[in-house]
Amino acid sequence: MGTVGKMAVGLTLGLALTSGGLGQALAKVPMPAGAESVAATASPDGRLKQSRQQSRSQSYRYAMLAGYSAAERKDYHTALINFRRALGFRPGDRYATAAIRNMETYIAQERAEAAKLAEIEQRQATLAEAVAASDWACAVASVDRLVVLIPPTSADRARLIAYRGELTGFIQARANLDQWSTVCPGGQT
Repeated sequence: MGTVGKMAVGLTLGLALTSGGLGQALAKVPMPAGAESVAATASPDGRLKQSRQQSRSQSYRYAMLAGYSAAERKDYHTALINFRRALGFRPGDRYATAAIRNMETYIAQERAEAAKLAEIEQRQATLAEAVAASDWACAVASVDRLVVLIPPTSADRARLIAYRGELTGFIQARANLDQWSTVCPGGQT
């Protein structure tokens, strides 16, 4: 269908929608070439069943494409919703099932990473508070936990390890013994 034909269909739909609703608008849309002969030869029951199958197939395809698009944008929750919709249109479909499993894995990984980042942030705050209070035992424990949480290739981890050496020097010098374990709750980290 050419540009003029598409514009005519759009104008017809728009005019019919404003004057009489969606049913009349769809009734006025011209059928593609050859569709009249197929519609005329098919029985009403067969046509309805075929139409439903095509609609479910098309809905499945759209849901899968929307899921893949969302996954590409790393919007795993939206992708999961769309893959579940696709599975609703084709129960037991191995592609939708695999996509759902992948999205659930990605979401679990995101949650684990968010929890890890939250713990890093909390440990950094505890470390700052411990250093300000000269609570070297708490500071060392906080650094030790941060070293485990931060990736081995990170420059921050290397700095933490060096800082741990400085803190060990304070502990060995027994500096500020009266303030030890005042920051960490119950002396624990």
